[in-house]
Amino acid sequence: MSLKNYLILTLSFLVIACEKQGTVETVALWCFDEQMGLYPSCVLSDLSDNDYPLVLGRGGQIVAGKFGGGLAALNQENLNISESPDDITFGMTRLPVPEGRTQEPMNWFNAYFAALMTSGETHLRKQVGFPQPTKTDLNLGNFNWTVEFWLNPAADLREAGVIFELGTGPRGENDQMTSLKIKGDYSGFILYNQPSGTNVNIPTRLIPNQWQHIALTFDAGNSRLSHYIDGKSQVILENITLNKLTEGAEDYLTIGRSGIWSEPLPGVIDELRFSKGLAYQENFQPPASFSYLYAIAKPDSLLAGPVLLFSGGHNKSEPVNLGKRKHLFIDDALLEKSDGVSFVVNPARPAEIVLSGIEGKFRKHLGVVEDDDGRIRIYTTVDDDYLAVWISDDGVNFHAPVLPEGRYKGHNNIVLHASVGMGIVFKDPNAPKAERWKYVSDYHRRAVALFHSEDGLSFKRYRQPVLPFRSGSQCNLYYDDQKQVYTAFHRSDFGRTGNGATQRDFVMTETSNLLRPWPFKPLNQAEALKRAAKHRTADLIPWYLDNGPLTPGGFADEYPWIFSPVDTLDPAETDIYVPKVIKYPWAPDTYLAFPVVYFHYEKSNPVTRMELMNPARQRGSGPLESQLAVSRNGTDWHRYPRPAYVGIGRHGGIDFKTSYIAHGMIRRGNEIWQYNFSEPHYHSPWITFPEKRAVYRLVQRLDGFVSMDAPGGYGHQPTGHILG
Repeated sequence: MSLKNYLILTLSFLVIACEKQGTVETVALWCFDEQMGLYPSCVLSDLSDNDYPLVLGRGGQIVAGKFGGGLAALNQENLNISESPDDITFGMTRLPVPEGRTQEPMNWFNAYFAALMTSGETHLRKQVGFPQPTKTDLNLGNFNWTVEFWLNPAADLREAGVIFELGTGPRGENDQMTSLKIKGDYSGFILYNQPSGTNVNIPTRLIPNQWQHIALTFDAGNSRLSHYIDGKSQVILENITLNKLTEGAEDYLTIGRSGIWSEPLPGVIDELRFSKGLAYQENFQPPASFSYLYAIAKPDSLLAGPVLLFSGGHNKSEPVNLGKRKHLFIDDALLEKSDGVSFVVNPARPAEIVLSGIEGKFRKHLGVVEDDDGRIRIYTTVDDDYLAVWISDDGVNFHAPVLPEGRYKGHNNIVLHASVGMGIVFKDPNAPKAERWKYVSDYHRRAVALFHSEDGLSFKRYRQPVLPFRSGSQCNLYYDDQKQVYTAFHRSDFGRTGNGATQRDFVMTETSNLLRPWPFKPLNQAEALKRAAKHRTADLIPWYLDNGPLTPGGFADEYPWIFSPVDTLDPAETDIYVPKVIKYPWAPDTYLAFPVVYFHYEKSNPVTRMELMNPARQRGSGPLESQLAVSRNGTDWHRYPRPAYVGIGRHGGIDFKTSYIAHGMIRRGNEIWQYNFSEPHYHSPWITFPEKRAVYRLVQRLDGFVSMDAPGGYGHQPTGHILG
């Protein structure tokens, strides 16, 4: 990223983070810049400090907007949802209308809202963190406020369409609301405020099929309502009275449709901003985008490595010009023929236990990074999935630093105060110094988000998520200098084992612009069914129905499945729990993964193995080990299941039943240091030994992950690489 782009980006963040111009403060800003074709139940992010998310419904679509995406009140694809009594998946079952009410509780059959936040619908899973809108300044009343947005009215005239409706709830059961509608002939807006009895017509002159900036301001001291189009005053209405709604336990805010999903907005809305204060008091120049995304250009240049020699389709009969590059013998990529030799994994050597006596919450999926001073850091999440760090000068003796903003529930080493327990920290070689440290993770079960830091000791969130799905496990991310893309891996729970249990697989995404929403191509139901025929998947189609209409689904078939169990290689009921993928820093054309492999006892074959799950045996649902997989291009992988790279068993006086290798590695001379988290109990255990959880150091010879072995007099070949 150029210095110019960096300065623009920094200024844009200041506009959003410090939205106080005089007495004006942003309450919410929805830019609708999520990926076009977004599925219902995915989150629409608020870019303000308040972080008020919306959810997209079956009656809304993300389409082209004034700046990037916009919201249209268009129905999504008609879903073929089973109404069988046997289908008890969350949000799938129709429910009777409660006594004394008129509206059926929300489920996937009737969730035709466009964009919604709600405190009602308590029967549904709601994990995205909705506020109660009547308790916020979205509840417009007798204070100075501004509502503004870009609008592209549709050409066809309709009945009145809803811009927004905020109600005390229960939705559809009363008229206790504040709403803004547009007349079907585009001659005016109608502002309704039940607590004051105000129902006022605001004359306007809108032009169909043309983007116009709309602003309404309310001057409470003078009881004055003003309306602007493209910065020009249209009308000033005097003696207007407005009051806040009373707080409602089942309150809601809906955008683009009414509380019963009627009166769809005719056209497309973009950059809807609620502000406290008078943003405009005279004619003005229409604002540019409020989103920092439009200050971000594609970096002038991305760090480039050597040309990738094995991008796919390599003919082994043709010589490969290695030049002066190092080549690791992790596979037979250079061998046209071989006889009597095999490639054998060299397991890492367990060394000292470096963290023990762990108390409280501690995520199993660690990340290891070397800082600019050569110190080694271990990152993981603790209470409430807040990200914490431990630091060591020698790689053996780690301490929890006391950080200025690090306090939380007895900890002093917190670097990110948010629920983000699904990610890794890495250093971005293409970023400016102030944002070089990155963290990628699920954020509050909403979506995959990106965070930045100058020193890795205090992270801030880029407010626009990069992917719309929730993560089931640790995201892996690295920059590939040979392909000049950022490559990431994300867990999918869409697969099924041979016995129908959830199977964990990992999909791959790639992007050349890390900060903008990453490429996404939606699947329709027909495409999903066609792809599902290629591998065992959930019966639920579409997959995103799984969490109900108010909580995002996970990854499915939108991206290629890269890491999956192999029926001919793995025991029945095996999972790839997380792949721990890196691009090896000390040799080109070398990609390594250390997949954590989970062997299920429950619902397994043969039945003798399932007996291991018997509570009387006091085990659990199965052990986990860390294996090794290799690739020449980051896409085509070969996994070596035996010997395990880090197996289970006794170490440091503890009989460990799991191995979760940390993401990342450190070089010290001719050694590679890695780290491993283990516990002396199984996954989903009947008996736990939390005080015996531990992190220990692993030692590997530089480049020595795989050796080419020959029988007889040739013996083990200790060298792991050749130089061209």
